[in-house]
Amino acid sequence: MKEFIYGWIQDITFYTLLMEVVLHVLPEQGQKKYLQFFMGIVLIILVISPMLSAAGLDRQLDETYARQTYDQELQEFQQRQQEIEEEYERRLEERVEEAAGELEALEENAERQETAGGGQEQEAEQEGEDGVEIPEIRVEIGESEED
Repeated sequence: MKEFIYGWIQDITFYTLLMEVVLHVLPEQGQKKYLQFFMGIVLIILVISPMLSAAGLDRQLDETYARQTYDQELQEFQQRQQEIEEEYERRLEERVEEAAGELEALEENAERQETAGGGQEQEAEQEGEDGVEIPEIRVEIGESEED
């Protein structure tokens, strides 16, 4: 018990000295009041920590802190996950639109080629009707009749 009290007093003394050094090193006066407030809260916790330990509240405080930290991290994770899903859906929609545009361009290209090919066939038919003779070609497979 004597060692516990000695360690407790040593922790408070060390923290008080550290607090004074930090306050003297701090260049801006505007931040001192906020730092003093925070350090005062930590000092109060250091002073009452043996009483909290004796009552078993130190574990309860640790669990509460861990639960709050966990809840906050979970909310941040879910928010980040939602943002990632929205970004994924947006990019997917962009790619679908690009693919649809490419498909339309390919279909238009195919229609143009069909139209151009059909026009050439019609021109060839018209030339045959205009007096230009197209020779007839016959291909027979098998034995010829001349043998």
